[in-house]
Amino acid sequence: MQEGTSLEKRLTSAMAVLAVCHVGAALAQERAPAVVVSGKRASLASAQEIKRDGIGIVDAVVAEDIGKLPDISVTDALQRVTGVQILRDRGEGAGVAIRGLTQMETTLNGREVFTAGTGRNLDFADIPAELVAGIDVYKTSSASQLEGGVGGTIDLRTHRPFDFSGRQIAGSVRAVRGDLVKRTQPQLSFMASDRWTTAAGGEFGVLVNVAHQKRAWREDQKSAGNPVARTDVVPGQTVVVPSGTSETTSLGDRERNAGGFALQWRPDRALELYAEGSYAEFRTVQDSQQINVSAAPTFVAGSPVLFPGTADLKSITWTDAPFSVLSFARDTTDRTRQIAAGGRWTGGALTLTADLSRTSGTDQLFFSGPYFAGTVARFTQDVATTVPATRVAGTNLLDPANYRYTGIGYRTRPYDGGLTAARIDGTYRLENPFFASVSAGVRLARRSAGNAPGLIYADTGVSGLSASDKPGYVMPNPYADFFPGQGVPSIGTFLVGDLATARDAIGLRRAFGITAAVPPSASPLSLWAIREDTRAAYVTTRFQGAAVDGDAGLRVVRTRERVAGSQAVPTTGALAPIDVDSSHTDVLPSVNLRYRLQDGFYLRGAASKTITRPDFNQLSPSLTLVANTVTPSLNQGSAGNPDLQAVHSTNLDLAAERYAGPTTSMYTTVFLKHVDGFVTNVAGPETHDGAVYLVSRPHNGRDARIAGAEAGYQQFFDTLPGWMRGLGVQANYTFVHSAMSDGAGGDQPLPNLSRHSANLVGMVERGALSARVAYNWRSKFLSTYTNVVGVGALPVYLRGYGWLDASVTYRLSDRVSLALEGTNLLRTVRTAYYGVPTRPQGAWINDRQVGLVAMLRL
Repeated sequence: MQEGTSLEKRLTSAMAVLAVCHVGAALAQERAPAVVVSGKRASLASAQEIKRDGIGIVDAVVAEDIGKLPDISVTDALQRVTGVQILRDRGEGAGVAIRGLTQMETTLNGREVFTAGTGRNLDFADIPAELVAGIDVYKTSSASQLEGGVGGTIDLRTHRPFDFSGRQIAGSVRAVRGDLVKRTQPQLSFMASDRWTTAAGGEFGVLVNVAHQKRAWREDQKSAGNPVARTDVVPGQTVVVPSGTSETTSLGDRERNAGGFALQWRPDRALELYAEGSYAEFRTVQDSQQINVSAAPTFVAGSPVLFPGTADLKSITWTDAPFSVLSFARDTTDRTRQIAAGGRWTGGALTLTADLSRTSGTDQLFFSGPYFAGTVARFTQDVATTVPATRVAGTNLLDPANYRYTGIGYRTRPYDGGLTAARIDGTYRLENPFFASVSAGVRLARRSAGNAPGLIYADTGVSGLSASDKPGYVMPNPYADFFPGQGVPSIGTFLVGDLATARDAIGLRRAFGITAAVPPSASPLSLWAIREDTRAAYVTTRFQGAAVDGDAGLRVVRTRERVAGSQAVPTTGALAPIDVDSSHTDVLPSVNLRYRLQDGFYLRGAASKTITRPDFNQLSPSLTLVANTVTPSLNQGSAGNPDLQAVHSTNLDLAAERYAGPTTSMYTTVFLKHVDGFVTNVAGPETHDGAVYLVSRPHNGRDARIAGAEAGYQQFFDTLPGWMRGLGVQANYTFVHSAMSDGAGGDQPLPNLSRHSANLVGMVERGALSARVAYNWRSKFLSTYTNVVGVGALPVYLRGYGWLDASVTYRLSDRVSLALEGTNLLRTVRTAYYGVPTRPQGAWINDRQVGLVAMLRL
């Protein structure tokens, strides 16, 4: 505590000295210019100008272009950037990867920002799209940029009052309806900005921006279960059979509440000061109804059918198959806050900048609900269809007497994190025909993360009660229309838990005679607290000749990590505290070159070394165990490794770019990354408290090679005749090949990386009409590995899929516009399989969302 106080005092003192000397604050990396242009294609021109004028390789999306498609969050907007791939969660964009790497640096106005949890980065799904002025994706590195991203850096830029020439007021009202959930929810946004001339001749500006989003959603998921090797299905042959089916309908609301303010003061030409802050809250409220039917020891004679030429089971009818029903409420809440102050001072050839910021965040999970079990007389499954077909017969699943209560689930889990950071930068313009300037800076930061009181796991068994004994807690499944429109039979009609009381978790437990108090804390083995101090310094020079310009620099970073937790003594099983204190220094050179072959035609080259520090849960020595009360063989656990080292990458990029007009360009890039010490998890059985768990632990050591190419093109076809004038197109394609050592002399691809991905956007800008149709596609990719007893480690592949969004906007006047929007218009079904297509893993379907929007600008 004393060390933390002294660091904050030093940071505060440094800022005070800067204020006295009229030194202002700046961004953690060079802020992309605020290009303010008008006209129907302003957004494309702004983004293209940012890409063209950057010394490194950067892609940009600006606010107006984000608003022309129905992008709910920043993640949705990122999916169309060349080289970026995203995952899907509840019908929205989820995880983000740059060229296949999720190890990136995330910043807000150049300052490091994060979502509290086990990782280091910001979850871009937390941020409403309306809150940003632009998004810059840096694929190459400069010494002045924050370290931490072997994949790259994504910077979110928010509006500032000096971005506008005067008063600016804008807002929107949106109503969005999901066709599966059959509910409509509102979304609102508002921004007000103004600037004034002070009595002393300076300028002062104020900006406020807020957004509220609520979206009703539904997701249906169907799984065939893990493959199981059996010798009793076909005489004399080992057959791989699906272990059953898992059919889940989840629905609820996703709510984002976010806001920010910015103050700017320019007392004279030399000095500019600012203060700004932001808050983002992202809450998911979820009700899930899940039925699981397992493969049984017995089956109907003659019913097993194999896929031709394989030992994989295609269809079968099991008899006396056990089933379980899990009904639960699962709610999560992320909160992130950041406040900062600083400015910029320029005197002659010297510019000094500085920044002081404080970021904090929390993440919380709540889980509660009843569990049931029973047996069905016959269970038939056929996994040959895209969505596996399932049926039950011989047992009335609407009869409460066929269900017995097995337990009441209850879990909570918090995360918290904090960051105090300060930096000072200086740039001196040189009177030299080639070397234009030299820049240097330092940054001090303290990052903290913890999970106390940990995962409170208080699932409690219930015995001796059937559903007919307490009929008030069950009801017919209201979502019997499972996977609508797919024409594949599912169980659908069965009893589920009534979740009206699930969020009164203590009351629900008492209703079933559970009087044991919920533990105030998880096992000390699962708790961890991490503090990380970094001190970084850099120097870089900007050079500019007749046809070539660029920068070259060196960044040196000293990192000290202190990891605290507990571990079990192997001989006695007693708990002992663990406190690991380590430090290391990284030297990160970089160079970026841009060669102007002719007007509008550039060649670029970049080389750098970058790092990413391990995630916090990977560093933690603590052990988390999650017992499965229904199927103990599925007991799982996870633990960290405080001896993990940072991941290092050596990067090379070459690009060619052609700019033929304000909104017309084409480009191609090839890149190569060699990543050392890639962190991977190794799972193995461990016995704890007499029970066997499959425990996953991270290790360094694997190397990875990522090589690929990107290409993009955009243009409006203004020379076309008649109604075709105003048509335009944006298209990009990314190829990425990855190979990671598997530790046994072979290679495997990186997880969640598609070899091919592409975006195609058709555009119309004609008078008062603006329209966009956007198709995002990615090819098959490795999702994860699953260890299956008797079968071994199986890769899980998600098949390639496309996602179609569209928007049509009509401008009623210079101040009012109306829009009709649609997302997931194809109602895409995503499917996965274990290793080969004849071993299906799961399928997912989400809502088609349609929205009406009214936009006002004063």
